[in-house]
Amino acid sequence: MAIADLILEVEALKRASRDIDVKIGLLVGWQRKVEYTRENGEASRNVIWFLHGERAARLPRFTETIDSALQLVDLVAPHSSGGVSWSVGPDGSYGTAVINDGPYCQAATPALALCLAALKIKEAESDD
Repeated sequence: MAIADLILEVEALKRASRDIDVKIGLLVGWQRKVEYTRENGEASRNVIWFLHGERAARLPRFTETIDSALQLVDLVAPHSSGGVSWSVGPDGSYGTAVINDGPYCQAATPALALCLAALKIKEAESDD
């Protein structure tokens, strides 16, 4: 998936999306292994996630929590600085985020805004 397409998907989100978390994770270096087993006649599917070759307990919920979105920022732009803010008003709520000298990114939540800012940095790096 092209980064630009993923950015458009995140911009359109109104709330967290596990499907988008998976797309983001795969884009920034997470890997998954799917194991299929059969116990007592029941088929089951187990997804195992890896980062830098190390098994992880699970893929972070990048689009849901600020802590997980900051993990994404650290993967894309280690040792960066930035800011995130939010506003709740009569027209609804939204978040705004900026990383380093990147663009200010606005989305439905602060976590989504951080994801957008990280993806835009990743996109700028791939253009270089």
